[in-house]
Amino acid sequence: MTFGLVRRSKYEELQQERDELNKRVKALAQERETLRKKVERLTKEREKSRRKIRKLEKEASNLRAQTRELADSVEILTKEREVLQKTIRRLDRAARKIRGKRKKKALNP
Repeated sequence: MTFGLVRRSKYEELQQERDELNKRVKALAQERETLRKKVERLTKEREKSRRKIRKLEKEASNLRAQTRELADSVEILTKEREVLQKTIRRLDRAARKIRGKRKKKALNP
């Protein structure tokens, strides 16, 4: 049977093909939307990561500066300790010398 200029079976075949194409278009549109959302999420994550990296870089820089300051402080304190130890040894020797003189004085009145 002829349906206009197109046979009915050909018309049904074309309709079925159109339906399949519409389903495919809908599936691709959903996939596109899913991918768009994924790209949006990943973009946000990337920006968040970049902010975190910048923050951590600043913290690392601050920690390096603190490390240098502490190393300088340790060096200064080490030198001061050496000076104090020398002073203590010198005072200890002087105190022993004075005690020795007092003992000699006490023994030889």
